[in-house]
Amino acid sequence: MMRQLSFQTRLTLASTAIVAVAVILLGTVAFVTVRYALANAFQTRLDTTAKAIRSIVDASHGRLQTFDREDLFQFQALLGQGLNGAVLRSDGSLLSSNLTAPPLALLDALTKTAPLGGLVHVERGSTVYVVLAIAERGVRYGTIVAWESRSVYDDAERITLVTLGVAGLFVIAVSAAAGGTLARRMLRPVTELSAMISEIEAADLGERLAWDGPEDELGRLCLTFDRLLDRLETAFDRERRFIADASHELRTPLSVMRAEVELALLHERTPEAYRLALGRLQRETQRLEVLAQSLILTSREGNEAPTERVAVAEAAVRATARMQPLATSRAIALTCTTTPVEAIADAEMLERAIVALIDNALRFARTRVAVAVTHTGGDASIAVSDDGPGFSSEALREATGRFWRDDPARSGVGTGLGLAIARSIAARHRGTIELRNASDGAGAVVLLTVPAAAPVSA
Repeated sequence: MMRQLSFQTRLTLASTAIVAVAVILLGTVAFVTVRYALANAFQTRLDTTAKAIRSIVDASHGRLQTFDREDLFQFQALLGQGLNGAVLRSDGSLLSSNLTAPPLALLDALTKTAPLGGLVHVERGSTVYVVLAIAERGVRYGTIVAWESRSVYDDAERITLVTLGVAGLFVIAVSAAAGGTLARRMLRPVTELSAMISEIEAADLGERLAWDGPEDELGRLCLTFDRLLDRLETAFDRERRFIADASHELRTPLSVMRAEVELALLHERTPEAYRLALGRLQRETQRLEVLAQSLILTSREGNEAPTERVAVAEAAVRATARMQPLATSRAIALTCTTTPVEAIADAEMLERAIVALIDNALRFARTRVAVAVTHTGGDASIAVSDDGPGFSSEALREATGRFWRDDPARSGVGTGLGLAIARSIAARHRGTIELRNASDGAGAVVLLTVPAAAPVSA
């Protein structure tokens, strides 16, 4: 049930419940305190009255002395306003009372409960009696009885209880209203934030929350969300460029294939002409196959990291051997120097990454390409260098992107995915790829680094 309510309502109910519990506890403590204070005041008043009457009673020669005018005045002054009293002789007869007709039978019965020392409290219905014996040297001369109805104090208790209840309900109601208002004001920035976020769509990720409030929890949330939008916008832009570039790359071979088929179907041709057309279709098909395989490789960044120990030097030697015929056909010297080092890697993918780096270097090298495997710190590094023109400043930033080429028209041989494939494989192995120009200005260097495997203990 609570989960079906809005967060603002639940927050208001929670704050109201806390206030209600606090009010009930405080009200209970206040009522118990007042009740104890009233009971104590009631009892103290009766005890004090009985003792005060005793101070004005004279006892001598075995009997009580009749009150003179001054004693009677003091006696009457002690009583009244619901408080009554009487002085009885030892035989039960009345010496004095503020009432013209006190309940002598009841008072006489109460005198028999009074010890020679101390006060006795007796309750009859709603009336409480305090009995004090008048005695000297072990001889009883009479008894003092003071009594009062508890109704006044009971009424005070009821009034206190009602007052505390009404005040508590008022406080709870005010706290509920204040809690609702406070919750609404506190959640207003969240509501505004939700409205701003709902206006941001995938088609327009350039919008930002641009929080200008204090750097509190909400401010940090807005900053985090803006950073998330930055990453999403970058990812969307990258994917849009990828789709556009992939479409561009696929359109050329498909257009060539379509034109070849249309020409072949236009009129009868010789078998040799058909073979030439099929050859051109085969080359375009192979180009599409290479492009599709490259795209698959660049989409594997999210796969699980490999767990196999691989000799990096052996993978580099195999990759160099595979690319040696291409280097020879282009009159480029391809060399490979290695240092023994192992890495936790996928042997086939690591070799493919090195092949992609060598292939990229062969496209721009003039006379040589060198592959070097080194063990630096805790990493295995594969450096592929050439003596070509080197990377432009834009290439140093963008060359590992999919389909990126220095040529704006995207002409020439290749798919523009070689370095992107190497970057994807490096990311899968928790490694990095770095582009830089040679220190002497002659050529470019691509450095692929993957974490080296821990040495096997003997």
